[in-house]
Amino acid sequence: MHDGSAAEPEMEKTLPVKKCITFLTALLFVPGAVFGISESDFTQEYDAAVLPFFESFESGSFSGVDDIRISYVRHEVPEEAGALVILHGKSESRIKYAELAYDLRGLGYSLYLMDHRGMGFSERIVTDDTQRVHVDQFSDYVSDLKRFVDTVVNSVPHRRLVFLSHSMGGLIAALYLEQYPGDVDAAVLSAPMLRINTGSYPEPVAFLIASLGTALGLGREYALGQGPRQDPVFETNTVTHSRARWSLWEETLIPAHPEIKSGGTSYCWVRNSLFATWTARLQAGEVAVPVLLFQAGEDTFVKPDGQDDFCSAAGDCREVYFDGARHEILMETDAIRDRALAEIIDFLEE
Repeated sequence: MHDGSAAEPEMEKTLPVKKCITFLTALLFVPGAVFGISESDFTQEYDAAVLPFFESFESGSFSGVDDIRISYVRHEVPEEAGALVILHGKSESRIKYAELAYDLRGLGYSLYLMDHRGMGFSERIVTDDTQRVHVDQFSDYVSDLKRFVDTVVNSVPHRRLVFLSHSMGGLIAALYLEQYPGDVDAAVLSAPMLRINTGSYPEPVAFLIASLGTALGLGREYALGQGPRQDPVFETNTVTHSRARWSLWEETLIPAHPEIKSGGTSYCWVRNSLFATWTARLQAGEVAVPVLLFQAGEDTFVKPDGQDDFCSAAGDCREVYFDGARHEILMETDAIRDRALAEIIDFLEE
C-alpha cells in the first residue's frame, strides 16, 4: 500500500520552482494558511480547531428544482479576495469538507458549501429508502447550483467566484461552466467524475441496462449490484490511504448524523449520470475560464481518459497527476493533501 510519503517524480514535474516559492510564501505570510492538523494527532486537532471553525458558519436552505430543500452553510469575510464554492461528491455532505475549509481559511475567501439534492442534509428524493441515491434529471444538480449561486452566493458582491469540487461535484461544476460561462472565474476539479468506471460492464452496456430498468418503471429502484450502505472496513476501502480522515467520515461524522447516510444509486441515476459525463466531455470546448484538474493515480471510481479528454478540449485547463493517490485526493494522507493544497493555493492566488 502506498502511503504517499515519498516524493513522486511525476508530481514534482507539476510543481516547478515558482510554485514552491509561492507555496512557501503562503505558509510564511498568509495567516492561517499553514496546514494546521496532521494524521498524527488528527482527532484532537480536529475537535479543537476545525470543528469550532466550521460550526461558526451560518446555515440555511433554499428551494431547488421541484421545491426540494437544499441545505447549505456559508462563512463570509470582510474585504474578501473572492467567493469559494465547495462542491462535494456522490453520497457525501458538506461536513466532510470542514477540514478543507479550515485549511483554506487564511486566503481571504468567503466560503460556501451546499449539499446536493438527495444527499447530506438536503431533502431526500426517494422517501421510502432515504439511503438510495437518485436524481430525476442530472441537470437538476446544475439547476440547484445555479439557484445557490444566484440567491445565496451572489446575495453580496464578490471580486471573483471560484468552484472547488470533488468527483460528482466536479461533473456538476464542469456542466455549470459550460452552461453559464459568465458566472464563474475559475474552477478546481478534484478527481472529477467525467467518465465513470462501470466495472465489468462496458459503458454502453451499463447505460443500456440502466435505461431499460428506467423504462420498465424501476428508475427509482437500486441499480443492478447496488444496495443499502454496508458497514465500512478501512482495510478494504479504495478511496483513501489516510485512516484518520477515513475514520472521521465513516466512524464519527456519519454515526453522529445518521440522516446523511447514503447507499447505492438508482437505475435512473446511473443512466442520467453516464449521459451527463458524455455531455460534459463533448461540450468541454465551451469552458473559457482557467481550470485546475487533479487526477488520482489509483482511482477505481472514475477513469482518467475522461479527465484527459475534457482538459485537452477546455480552453485553459491544467492537469496535475497524483501518483499513489486514491479517488479522494482531498482526504488523502498528509503528503498527498499538502501537494494538492499547494496547487490550490497557488491557483487561487494567480
